[in-house]
Amino acid sequence: MGCRWGQVLQWHLRAYQLLGFHGLPLPGDAGPRSFRRRLQLWSLFLLLSLSGLVLYCLTSDDDYLYRGDMFGCTNDALKYAFAELAVVAIYLETLTSQRNLVNFWYLHDKLSHRGLVLEPGGLWGEMLQYKRYLISLYGLIACELLFHLVMWQVQPLSRHMRLFWCTYEPLVCLTYMRNLQFVLHLELLRQQLANLERELTLLAEYSRFACSGTGRSFPGFHSFLRRRLHQKQRVYNDIWRMFRSFQGAFNFSILAVLLSVNIRIAVDCYFMYYTVYNNVPNIDYYLIIPALLEIPAFIYASQSCMLLVPRIAHQLHNIVPDSGCCSCPDLSHQIQNFSLQLLHQPVRIDCLGLTILDCSFLTRVSWKYRTFLGFLIPCGFLLQIACSVGTYMIYSIQFIPKFSPPYM
Repeated sequence: MGCRWGQVLQWHLRAYQLLGFHGLPLPGDAGPRSFRRRLQLWSLFLLLSLSGLVLYCLTSDDDYLYRGDMFGCTNDALKYAFAELAVVAIYLETLTSQRNLVNFWYLHDKLSHRGLVLEPGGLWGEMLQYKRYLISLYGLIACELLFHLVMWQVQPLSRHMRLFWCTYEPLVCLTYMRNLQFVLHLELLRQQLANLERELTLLAEYSRFACSGTGRSFPGFHSFLRRRLHQKQRVYNDIWRMFRSFQGAFNFSILAVLLSVNIRIAVDCYFMYYTVYNNVPNIDYYLIIPALLEIPAFIYASQSCMLLVPRIAHQLHNIVPDSGCCSCPDLSHQIQNFSLQLLHQPVRIDCLGLTILDCSFLTRVSWKYRTFLGFLIPCGFLLQIACSVGTYMIYSIQFIPKFSPPYM
């Protein structure tokens, strides 16, 4: 990792180092090998400490779990258990999959040296470059803080709530930050794909202009296009390897984080039904609203990457391989070869092969919880109608042609 990164990227990677999620030294760190060992020990220490905390909360006689009845106690225990599962998966994967992470950042540096990613000058330019990630990160943090501040002004703070949220909220924050670490890596991958698409768009426009009646070309123009296409094939191969490294570095923790968030939402929704039915003065289930925004943030980043591959294929086939007076079969074969490469090396972000992480996954999740969400506001029936309409709109969007203007 030899190139100097921007300040925004380095600041956030340093934050992930402090959380124990990024076990690699950054450019400029002295003694990379010893620093890497210290990061591994720090991750192991955090894993053991948090596991001990969860074990103490589950076995303590104090009010960490709801003692009013067995149903509430089981709900709190489930949230602790699946949060612990996510924490174990996160830190074990951080410790064991560093080779994939090294390969990811090596390929990122390699593509940056080729000039595909043009780092804008100044801090403001870097913030614009990573605006998708920054909006997701600070938007979710602000939403979480806002709901906590409002909630504890309205909800009487019992001893159980104070003990439970003081120990459970750090686990929630860790899953949030791990999810946003996924978003950061996907944003870097999306930038590489977007730059490749722009390069192919320029080649397609140049070929159409040169082969038109008013355009001009030069001797060996088709050979030039063929060499450029071959170069773009190598770039796409590096991007695909970068994607595979991302999958290898975060495969298990993606499943664990999504499962933890899903269990938290489900448990809180059932407990909400229980409190409403039994008139229990407890409204802390409103704190699941930030969790409902966490999954769409990751799905949006994942979908943005996967949508770029069909657009790259579209721009590839916009390249004109011949003109009216001459043809170039080698250029046609190069286009066919690149097209086959896109077919056999797809960017398909999934969760251990169980499900593709695109908008169809989000549709299934939103349909599952739309009934529960209707009770979060007084006019729940209207919200259920809105969720139903939104679900059918998402299904309708799936039938829009991929290369219509909104996708271009």
